[in-house]
Amino acid sequence: MDPLLLGTGLFIVGAVVWIVCAVYAYRAAPTFGRSAVTWGILTIIFGPFALFALYLLPKNAAKAGHGQQRDDPQAALYERPRKR
Repeated sequence: MDPLLLGTGLFIVGAVVWIVCAVYAYRAAPTFGRSAVTWGILTIIFGPFALFALYLLPKNAAKAGHGQQRDDPQAALYERPRKR
């Protein structure tokens, strides 16, 4: 087997993995309250390492809810009834 052919094949596989990671980070970033474009660009630059960092960082709750607090469906069970 020709070493040049093997190296080219590994380069192509690496590039495909790099691009798939960037697309996945672009789609997953909003669920973590992060900017999709920023994380897409970071993943294009740093590859799977940026995707790994996206999952390790804590969720940004303020952006994940778009500035609104999410209602807890179980919260109504623990509220005290109001007197009329």
